[in-house]
Amino acid sequence: MGYLVFKIQTTKTSQLSSIVSANLLKVSTTNSADTYYLEKSTAVGFEYELANAFASHLGVQIEFSVRQNLAELSTDLHNRDSHISIPGRATVTHNLPEHRRSIAYTTQQSVVVYRVTRGIKAPKQLTDIIGRNLLVATDSLQSEQLEKEKLTHPQLSWSLAQGQTTYEILQKIQDKDFDIAVISAVEFQSIGPYFPGLKAAFELHKAQGIHWLTADKADRSLLDALDNFFSSNQSIELIKALEQKYYQNSNPLNLFDTLTFKRDFQQRLPKLRQFFMQAAQQTDIDWLLLAAIAYQESHWDEKAVSPTGVKGIMMLTKAAAKEVNVTDRRDPQQSIIGGAQYLNIVKDKIPARILDPDRTFLALAGYNTGFGHLEDARILAKRAGLNPDLWEDVNKTLPLLTKEKYFTTVKHGYARGYEPVNYVKNIKRYLQILKWEIQQQQLKIESSDKHNNANPLLEENKATEAESLSDTPPSTL
Repeated sequence: MGYLVFKIQTTKTSQLSSIVSANLLKVSTTNSADTYYLEKSTAVGFEYELANAFASHLGVQIEFSVRQNLAELSTDLHNRDSHISIPGRATVTHNLPEHRRSIAYTTQQSVVVYRVTRGIKAPKQLTDIIGRNLLVATDSLQSEQLEKEKLTHPQLSWSLAQGQTTYEILQKIQDKDFDIAVISAVEFQSIGPYFPGLKAAFELHKAQGIHWLTADKADRSLLDALDNFFSSNQSIELIKALEQKYYQNSNPLNLFDTLTFKRDFQQRLPKLRQFFMQAAQQTDIDWLLLAAIAYQESHWDEKAVSPTGVKGIMMLTKAAAKEVNVTDRRDPQQSIIGGAQYLNIVKDKIPARILDPDRTFLALAGYNTGFGHLEDARILAKRAGLNPDLWEDVNKTLPLLTKEKYFTTVKHGYARGYEPVNYVKNIKRYLQILKWEIQQQQLKIESSDKHNNANPLLEENKATEAESLSDTPPSTL
């Protein structure tokens, strides 16, 4: 979404005038899920894109500095190392003497999350969670809100999740280690689908405004420009689009819909099978594995487009498509062959000593999250005394890339490391059921052949039995 560049009337000495004259806006932010991170070696993030839009609005270049916490962001403003500091949604900001806050450009709403369990009523109000085993992140907006609620509900108590990510908190609710969690609503929208047994019960407290920070100066030129930017209809629409892009997740990686798969197997796969076979011949990758990857990526929909702009059967990025000479990402043949070639490129980067199946599983994780993040996870595995050459060990350290304690110690920083773990797990499941469906298909063919040369009634019964089997997926799934 582009912005028209217009001339801003300011005095020569104003901060905004200096930024425009120098053609440089300096921004400090953190390396986190909602501010800035690398995805397949490309900088992304809600705040990253919003800051770039503001720079475009001013008609200037932008320079980012990545800091560890709010204190460092405030120091940058004080030392004039940044014009704007962006803490993001996860950080509580107050009106402090050392900085000023922009108007709120979005809000952070907290929700009470529970595990659906037969025989236990869903909580509907705050009094329903008193006496329950409650978990909340340390130093979070949610812990502050609970402290306020405790003033009127003194029996309210909770445990603090020190240094744990939202994903880990939800995992504890899923595993019944705790009954209730209080987390950010947008994080539940994004991560919650990975835990289909969890639901949001009700909203806690009122929504909290989210702000950008500037230095505390008499000169309000930059702050006024920010407020005008956030108030414009164009920015309001952009923020809605970015929230949809980064926080909506309607296609969870670990939710397996058998009926949908069977329909797609019958209706979509036959049109694509020849291209998977062709790609297999060119790359020496099992065509069923390629088909499983493609189903995970797009459900075999050649018109698929993700919120991040990847397209086609294999959901290739522009950079990946260029690397494998794919000129039309929506062309099924180009996409499938290009995706197979790109997977081999990733696989070739993995040390030759690593053999299958670990080599393939690691390559799939790299295909999904980027090879740099995969290498970071392997480094973390080695530090932890695990085997960096085994997928069983690396899939334990990939989720650690969501935790500041770990991602700040490796080269490529924050990553949504739980995604490649679920990605590989789902592909393995799709591959298994693909093999099973192909087997059932073959049984029907064999049954049909025998039907022409044997007792018609007997063979009809066998065919009916084979067909009924095909309606039930393997119990191991």
